[in-house]
Amino acid sequence: MLFLKRLFCLFLSLLDILVIYIGGDGRFMQNADVSISVNSCIEYQTVSGFGASACWWAQLTGDSPYAEEAAKALYSEDGLGLNIYRYNIGGGSKDNPDSRISGSRATESFYYYNENTGEYEYDFTRDAAAQEMLFRCLSYGCIDTVVLFANSPHYSMTVSGQATGGTEPYVSNLPPENYEAYADYFLTITEYFLQKGVPVKYISPVNEPQWSWGGAWVGQEGCHYEREEVVELFRVFARAIKARNLDVKLMGPESGELGDDTDWYFNALYHDPEIREVLGSLAYHSYWRDTDLKSKKDFGEKVKEQYADIPVDMTEWCELPCKHDIDDFTGAVIMARVIQQDLARSNANSWSAWVGVNNYSVGEDGKKYSDGLLVSNEEFSELYTGMRYYAMAHFSKYIPAGSVRIAATPDVLDFSVVQTEDSDVLITTQSLNLSAYKTPEGKTVVVLVNEGGDRNIFMNILVGKMEVVQSTQESQLQTIYSGRAKSLVKLPSDSITTIIYG
Repeated sequence: MLFLKRLFCLFLSLLDILVIYIGGDGRFMQNADVSISVNSCIEYQTVSGFGASACWWAQLTGDSPYAEEAAKALYSEDGLGLNIYRYNIGGGSKDNPDSRISGSRATESFYYYNENTGEYEYDFTRDAAAQEMLFRCLSYGCIDTVVLFANSPHYSMTVSGQATGGTEPYVSNLPPENYEAYADYFLTITEYFLQKGVPVKYISPVNEPQWSWGGAWVGQEGCHYEREEVVELFRVFARAIKARNLDVKLMGPESGELGDDTDWYFNALYHDPEIREVLGSLAYHSYWRDTDLKSKKDFGEKVKEQYADIPVDMTEWCELPCKHDIDDFTGAVIMARVIQQDLARSNANSWSAWVGVNNYSVGEDGKKYSDGLLVSNEEFSELYTGMRYYAMAHFSKYIPAGSVRIAATPDVLDFSVVQTEDSDVLITTQSLNLSAYKTPEGKTVVVLVNEGGDRNIFMNILVGKMEVVQSTQESQLQTIYSGRAKSLVKLPSDSITTIIYG
């Protein structure tokens, strides 16, 4: 049997070479028919799941009429089946009488100033609606990973007395003498959730440290750290976790985008022996790289070579700026392409949307714009399903935690020729993104994101059963075929298609 398996794998490898030779990465095609080869014998990273953060909607949705509907849509098997929940440990802007922000982005903290005693104390009945939302979502049984993350330390610990950054841009708002107080505060809250039975796997005390987070403009809670400050703060947290003997790991530093800062953070945290003992995940955000495939591929090579023994997680993304309204499927296609490339090119182990729910704003065109998977009005008295919800669904509903990414034909470049006065110009576009996975149940899942025109694809899996689920502007998550495996699958323009074998 081992000989036959090796022979089969060799055949698939030769088939991959043939397909790539006919038209692999960088081939010139114009929405032509494409042969897709999947090779389950070549394995890459294990996928630990998909999720979203609860900023800042949970504190509003949690006690709204739509709380149960939102929880079911995001965290049940009938919905997206997300298994990662990112709970925000707010910096207390809502409690701060001098806060520079208000509304939904102002957070209520468990740590508050008791006017009767004149001391800061803990009260775990606070942030009640956000807690209610967490437990509603947990009740569906899909969540195995809760991440506690903070955009800023508590305002009482900061230099400016604000959780929204310092008075000057690019200056840390947390003085070194308060590092231990911040760690004690964060881990006290962590212990509360662990005692409540919440599956807290990671704590993330730093968020996008390279950004300014201060000065004249204030939009949300945040805190800048210099590179060395990130490392020193993580050392303090590592000591505190070990001192309390907590069964949690550090995640971080949730770098705001790929680039030199991320490379430096990852290298420094990974190779610090004190931090490494409790470092469970290197985390980054995928902002500002939606069309920069080279950066993602270069980053993915570093991940494979340097960090193969630790999860690398993509913990935040939304379209910046938000150019597509909630009913425009183009926004979903872009999001699916980003998910695809973060998994298949950057080798991320998990992928989380920035927010599960967010309110909308009305553009000059009269359309609703929001970065949420689900969308509400400001008062949370309405709830809509945004098109981006379906982008996530094509991955989260069919690629469970524990699935392994396997080899598949490289992405396809389309080309067109533009005639100018001087000469013809060849223009290439990244048109068909795809990736393949082997699930713990033994199924093979292939996801295809087609940003080109209509095309036919020909699959190399011709045995067993197959189901084809497809989304377009006109219809979403439609099962267009279910039956014996067949070679030909039609991909409409601007579509997302998931094929499940087995």
